[in-house]
Formats: sequence, C-alpha cells, structure tokens
Amino acid sequence: MRFDSPEEYYETLGFLAKSDGSISLVWEHNEEQGAWGSEGRIHCHSNLDKFTAPLKRKFTKGRAKKVKHRINCNEFVEDITTNHGFQMGAVQNSGVIRNTIPNQYKSDFDKGFNL
Repeated sequence: MRFDSPEEYYETLGFLAKSDGSISLVWEHNEEQGAWGSEGRIHCHSNLDKFTAPLKRKFTKGRAKKVKHRINCNEFVEDITTNHGFQMGAVQNSGVIRNTIPNQYKSDFDKGFNL
C-alpha cells in the first residue's frame, strides 16, 4: 500500500473501520493450494466509488460473486490488525480502532469513516 501522507493513511483506516459491508479482512491460505504462502487481503464488496485512493490503486480482480475486487496487502493487513485493533472479517469495532489513532489525525479518521 502507498499513502501520500499520514492524513491519507488515517482516512483509509476510518473507511475500513465502518463495518458497512464494503469490505472484509481475510487471510487466504494459498499454501494449501500449492502457492508460496498465505496472503493478507481486503475483499471489496460494495461502495467501490467511495474507497479511498490508496485502496483503489490496489484493486485486483475479485474471485467470487460477493468479492468485486481484492486488495493484496500482507504488510498493511498485519499493520492494522497488530497496531490498530482491526479483526479478520467484515465487522470492526470502530471505537477500539479510533482509540489507536493519534489525536492530530482523528479528523482524518472520521472523514474516512463518514465516506
């Protein structure tokens, strides 16, 4: 993932935290099908026009009817689950996540949350 500023990073976290059915976080265990290893992905389900620019830049083709795009991003998925309270799946605890955001970026987080 590439972010042009900290503000863009925290806005993206806000968008991902809202649990509105737009995304789900998954670890795909590709090694079970002979690939090199697991992949941290964001599955994109709806509201594609509202995704932040860093997410849109990483869209790849979805693989199922309910997954319109995927975003391959091991390091980013690891970062947000380790440092910001995100959980695997479609439901996030936005209050827990927001509490990890530095005060100077809470308005950016809120902007993304309200997209």
